Amino acid sequence: MDRIAAIDIGSNSIRLLVAQTNGLEIKPICKELRTTRLGSGVDSSGLLSPRAMQATLEAVGRYKDKAISMGAADILVIATSAVRDAKNGKSFIEKIRGMALDARILDGRQEAEMGFLGAVLGCKHSGGSVFIVDIGGGSTELVLGNNLKMKKRESLGLGAVRLTERFVRNDPIDMTEMVEMEQYIMGIVTRDAKDIRPKASNMIGIGGTITSLAAMDQGMEEYDSDRIHNYVLTRAVVKNLLKKLYGMNIRERQKIPGLQYGRADIIVAGALILKCLMEHWGFEKLTVSEWDNLEGVIYHNIISVH
Repeated sequence: MDRIAAIDIGSNSIRLLVAQTNGLEIKPICKELRTTRLGSGVDSSGLLSPRAMQATLEAVGRYKDKAISMGAADILVIATSAVRDAKNGKSFIEKIRGMALDARILDGRQEAEMGFLGAVLGCKHSGGSVFIVDIGGGSTELVLGNNLKMKKRESLGLGAVRLTERFVRNDPIDMTEMVEMEQYIMGIVTRDAKDIRPKASNMIGIGGTITSLAAMDQGMEEYDSDRIHNYVLTRAVVKNLLKKLYGMNIRERQKIPGLQYGRADIIVAGALILKCLMEHWGFEKLTVSEWDNLEGVIYHNIISVH
């Protein structure tokens, strides 16, 4: 048995997974998250800011040390929306590689694939069609598949950080901003995801927005991944939580049990994306997965080696 680590450099946060592997089996040992907001300002400036890059480099360094201390033989590093969209993204990833780490930038289709693999493996979905939704800080990935075979996949330029920076000007958010965001989301979905037809599929959701909604629905004072994984979120609950959230200011949201402090400013945009996706395709519920692109990257590496 070997231990492998994966680090995900996202638009909102940096995440670490250390897992025990045995053949094609994966057993998560440790999973951590730090909010560095690397994607801040990328939508408007096209650049990663020096401050966000420094915070991210420090977080990656800490996670590298932790992975090594836990006996990880390999450390796989992936960067997603913020790094691939930024003009200085390639130079930033070279700094990560300068830390003696195997780092690469995933394009939207690759990010969708990794999330799909992780979610299907984690939920042990062995039959029928699945529709995976991954709402991130800078993008949203959609995958339609069966077992471990993908049929359709898309990466949309819809993310909780991206939409918050583009549309939100008031605290609390006013109704005009909500309407503008919803119209924009539906326009992107209708235009760019028209080939995805997930009829009769089981919807599975991954990413911080969705796990946060599951935690809030359960009123979690302390995050418990076991209670999040395979939790069922209904569309009615998503709509009720969204209505509650956009009526609050950021300080009020920061006090909600289950909502991570650093996500309070972007949760409304993320929840609105999910509501729109569920309404567009008529889903009444989704299953939440704690397994995501981190597990997917490790599994992909294992099958590549084998």
